[in-house]
Amino acid sequence: MKDLFIGIDFSKLKFDVSFFELGQMDKIHHCEFTNEKEGFILLLKWIASLSKIKPEDWLFCGEHTGLYCVGLTESLLKKKLFIWLENPLRIKRSSGLKREKSDKRDSLEIAEYAYRYQDRARVYELPEKSFEELQLLLSFRERLTKNKVSLEISCSEMRRVHQRNPTARFIYEQSQSDIARIGKEIETIEKKMLEIIESSSALKENYELVTSVKGIGIINALTIIIHTRNFTCFGNSRQYSCYGGMAPFKNSSGSSLNKGNHVSKLANKQIKTLLTQAARSAVLYDKDLRIYYQRKIAEGKHKNVALNNVRNKLLHRIFAVVRNKILYQENYISPLAC
Repeated sequence: MKDLFIGIDFSKLKFDVSFFELGQMDKIHHCEFTNEKEGFILLLKWIASLSKIKPEDWLFCGEHTGLYCVGLTESLLKKKLFIWLENPLRIKRSSGLKREKSDKRDSLEIAEYAYRYQDRARVYELPEKSFEELQLLLSFRERLTKNKVSLEISCSEMRRVHQRNPTARFIYEQSQSDIARIGKEIETIEKKMLEIIESSSALKENYELVTSVKGIGIINALTIIIHTRNFTCFGNSRQYSCYGGMAPFKNSSGSSLNKGNHVSKLANKQIKTLLTQAARSAVLYDKDLRIYYQRKIAEGKHKNVALNNVRNKLLHRIFAVVRNKILYQENYISPLAC
């Protein structure tokens, strides 16, 4: 049970802070700080000057905004303070109707959220250095891949339309040079990621288990390992499927609404896209999944629905091999079935 609730609204250059003490929600303090080391120090001094509550009874809460919340979070954790980073959508949906939108108001709503749902509070755990490096490299690879695809599409279309234009030919040749360069950079990044995997026995073991499943390549395997923190923050494949927007949910209400089961739009779309590619590959090269996919189509299922079923099958296999510490085997017969 905490006695002081601190809401933090992060942005690129600054962060807004509002706090109140237990039983004194009408007495709210607010201030703005620079999002750098000096601002972190001033924040703690400011709170201490306005409240006599001990730091161990403080509850910091902020939205998980990626890079912008990293500096302060690391600083607070080093001082053994309780910092809770929550999904921004949860905070947004808990605040009800809003007539005012400002950084000050947002920080107060986060403080109120921390007070209301303090029983859900969990101290944020910093990822291991290897995870952080993998995440940075994977994000960089994604940006390079988008640039490469953009160049490929634009230069090929320009060449098709302006076939005899010498300037267009020059731009096409320069674009091809850039595409080749980016391709080499992507290869270098992938090698660097594999080196990080090789340096950790735990990461290496799970990487080999995941890639033993047909259809799962290096990028899918690394993405799954990063988002599950090496299979420590998702209990089963269903939970991860929900996170990726691939788990079907019932959508019905009374007698006027019965739409059957549908996947939710609240999802990590990057994961969903990558697993779609994996599912298409598995349908081509995995006999069992190809038969399964064709059977679903024959039953009248839409192709996207059948493909989503394959995605979930792949996730079941991935979590199973990691749980059992056994490489995926075709035609595997469980000892329980004997």
